[in-house]
Formats: sequence, structure tokens, C-alpha cells
Amino acid sequence: MKRNSLLYISLIIFSFAEVWGQDALPQRTLTVDDAVAIALEKNLGLERSALEIAGKKRAGDRYWNSLIPSVSASVGASHPSSITGSLSPEQNGWTSGVSVSASVSVSTAVIENIKKTRADYKAGLLSHELAKRELELQVRKLFYQILLLRANIELASQSLESARARYEESAALARVGQASRLDELSARVDMENQRPKVRSAETLYANALDSFKAVLGIEQETELLLQGNLEYSGGVAAGEESRNESLGESLETAALRQGIKALEAQKKAAWHEAYIPSLRLSWNANPLYRNEAWNDASGSFSISLGINLDSFLPWSVAKTQLDTLDDSIQSSQLQLDESLRNREDRIRQYERTINQTRETIEALALNVELAESAYAMYGEAYRQGAADYQSLRNAGDSLLQAKNQVQQEYYNLIAAVLDLEKELNIAFTF
Repeated sequence: MKRNSLLYISLIIFSFAEVWGQDALPQRTLTVDDAVAIALEKNLGLERSALEIAGKKRAGDRYWNSLIPSVSASVGASHPSSITGSLSPEQNGWTSGVSVSASVSVSTAVIENIKKTRADYKAGLLSHELAKRELELQVRKLFYQILLLRANIELASQSLESARARYEESAALARVGQASRLDELSARVDMENQRPKVRSAETLYANALDSFKAVLGIEQETELLLQGNLEYSGGVAAGEESRNESLGESLETAALRQGIKALEAQKKAAWHEAYIPSLRLSWNANPLYRNEAWNDASGSFSISLGINLDSFLPWSVAKTQLDTLDDSIQSSQLQLDESLRNREDRIRQYERTINQTRETIEALALNVELAESAYAMYGEAYRQGAADYQSLRNAGDSLLQAKNQVQQEYYNLIAAVLDLEKELNIAFTF
């Protein structure tokens, strides 16, 4: 008896511990703007991009160090190869000395390389801004997609409950002989067919939520509660007004254009290094201490002008590098031209999608009104005993399905508006 009591107490403690552990899971309630702020702060891709930009800025700020002379110094002592007698420097030819040398090369390539590093830094800034913009678009789309998937779970769950109610009613009628066995089996099949739909909706929702947490840099154990709804209030980007007010360059176009400038600066620097002579200044001193006196007979200062003659060969490394940069510039220019050409096409497609989706929503809104009226009529008939409960449930299912179709189109509309706003490079409405 005592052992059973201890076992019972242990089970109670274990149950409470399990419930307490579940309640202790961290929770976060996020709006779409909260999610964007977290993603911009914690996204690993943006962190890598920020590090690259910091490196380019550091390289640009410090490129002047190529003008700092290279200085080296050494000390030592020497003696003829034959050693006789005393090892004293005064008596046996020991010589001590110091060697100091400095040199610096000056060429126009230094200035061009400074311009190149600055162009690289500007290109990196634009690429970083483009990455932030694309991340924000991804987060906002995922946020509203999760809201839609959550609504799909509600629809699938209610459909399953209605199918279960129909099966239970058919089974009850079959037991009293008011329904056939075939009707009961048909209702059972309908109910079982609804279960995979619920499971599929739950899986899609869970997968989307995990992806959302990964993008935001939030631990997977955290329970997210998204605060928002799938409603459209007519964002400014959906009409001609926004299209006319912002037809400037997109971030993608600006980044491509700056990338071309960086390549051109790199090519110019490479050309100067290959074909423009460089001025070299060098100085060295080798004072020797011998016989109680310092002597610097080998010290010198020199000025030279040099150039790499092999650069003029058509198959040289320098010529190959310049040809490769030419190819890169032409390829980037073609990519820029393609981007400019496709941008107008994308804008027109987004506008057509927005207008078509708006018309679809207006049509589906009529279905919702009809479904609401039908549900209200069945509710009144059920209260008066003129309709059964199953008919009322079916009317409720039809109403929820009509609302879900509108939510689907709301999501399509929101996604198209966000795409258009990103293309126009204006603030996001949603």
C-alpha cells in the first residue's frame, strides 16, 4: 500500500513538472514591423554583408599606407675568415656595423587604386542596402503567408468536425434503420479524407513558422504569436499615383551601375600599373665601426624610373588581366541593360495582378455576403425547429470557406503590392 502511494505521488509530481515545463516555453508576440526589425538586427546574411562592407571601408581608409616608405634595419659584426691570436677587435680585425635602408615607389596607379577601393566601398553599401530590402520583403511575405496558413488550419479543422458530425449522425440513423449502411460508410470515408487535409495544413504551417524563425534568428523552441490579419486597406503603391511618383532607379539597378564603376576603376588601376612608369626612391646606410671610428663608405641614395616591359606583350599577364576585366564590364553592362528592360515588364505585371486580384476580391465578397445570409437563415430555422443541426453546420462551413477564399486573394494582393513597392523603391505598405 505504501509503495502504491509513493508511485501515485511520483506520477502526480511528474505530471506537474511536465505541465510546468510546457508553460515555461518562451513566447513572443510579434507584429510585422517587429519581425522586420528583428530580422534586420539578427540575420546572419546581413551580418556577413556588414563585415564585408567594414573591410572595404577599412581598405579605402588605409590605402594611403602604400605611400609609406619601407624601412628595415639590422646590426651585426664581421671578421675575416682566418682567426689568429687574440679576439680583441683592436688586434684581430673585428668590425661591427649597422645597416639601415628605406625605399618607396610612387606611381599614378596608387591614385587609381585609391579610387578603386572607394568605388568598391560604394558598391558594397548599395549591395548591403539591396540585401536589407530583399530581406524585409521576404519577412513581410512570410508573415502574411503564416497568417494564411493558420486560417487554412482553422478551415480544415472545422471541415473535419463537420464530417465527423455527419458520420456520427449517419451511424446513429443506421443503427435505428433510418439510414443505409452505405450512407454510414460514405460519411466515414468523407471524415477520414478530411484528416490528411488537417495534417497537411498543420505541417505547412509548422514548416513556414520554422523558416520564419530561422530568418529572424529566433530559437526554434520559442513560441511565436503573430499579431496581424489578412486585410487590405488600399496601399498607395497599388495605383498609378505611386508609379508616377517614383520611377527612379531601383536599388538593384543602382547596385549594378556602381558595380560597373568599380570594375572600370579596377581596370584603370591595372592599366596604370602595367603601362605607366613608377618612380622609386631608395636610401641605405651601412656605417661600420672599426679602429675606434665609424665609416659609411657604402651608403647611397638612388632615384630610378622603371616599367614592366613584358606588359606590352599581347600574351602577358597584365594584358590578360585587362582583357578579363573588359569581359566583366561588358557582361555587367548587359546585365544592367537586361535589368532596366525587365523592370518595366515586372511593374506592369504587378499592376495587372493587383487590379485582377481586386476584382476577384470584390466578386468573392458577394459570396461571403450570400454565405452569411444563408447561415443566418439556417440559424433562425434551426432555432424554430425547421432545420436540423447538420444543415446549420454545413452553412457554417460554406461561410468559413468563402471567407478563406477571400483571405487567399488578400494574401495574393498583399504579396503583389509588396513586390511592386520593392520594385519602385518606396516604403512598404504592409
